[in-house]
Amino acid sequence: MARTKCFNRDEALEKAMQAFWAKGYEATSVQDLVDCMGINRGSLYDTFGDKHRLFLEALDQYGTGALLRTDVLRQKGDAREILSKFMYVFMQKQVMDPKRRGCFMTNAAVELCSRDDECAEKVRVFFDDMEDALKELIARGQRDGTFRTKRDAASLAAFFVGVMQGMRVIGKVNQDEAVLRPMVDVALTVLDGK
Repeated sequence: MARTKCFNRDEALEKAMQAFWAKGYEATSVQDLVDCMGINRGSLYDTFGDKHRLFLEALDQYGTGALLRTDVLRQKGDAREILSKFMYVFMQKQVMDPKRRGCFMTNAAVELCSRDDECAEKVRVFFDDMEDALKELIARGQRDGTFRTKRDAASLAAFFVGVMQGMRVIGKVNQDEAVLRPMVDVALTVLDGK
């Protein structure tokens, strides 16, 4: 008779994601995962396959949650206000993160993507989705005259993703708002240029 699982899969995955986010892929052992998830090794392997599969699912979980926050970019209203608020809230989250973890996707990109094609694909899709949401908002702002720049909306969206990820990396070292806020201030001026 098959044994029934005595744990919540989603909760276990969330705990694994937090462990990977805190320590990175290589530094997180299977024992760390078993301990934080509150399951045994057999359950980990039966449910998630292996450490690598679990990590990829953790990236998916993080990506889904992070991209839900980009829904604000698709709201109706003044494009400048929406983008400005989004960027300052994003910056504030880094300032307020007591663990200085940065972005899980960026951390994964730095640690693994040069040697792990599956990880690289998940990170690429995540950043592409973020760029798409930004591109739609920027293009809308250009069409209605809110943004005067004639630069390509896709290029500007990629630029803003770069600024956001730069803030996450710098924020791991220096969370001072006086350091991070000017990054947003300057980035937003790009929308008024030629």
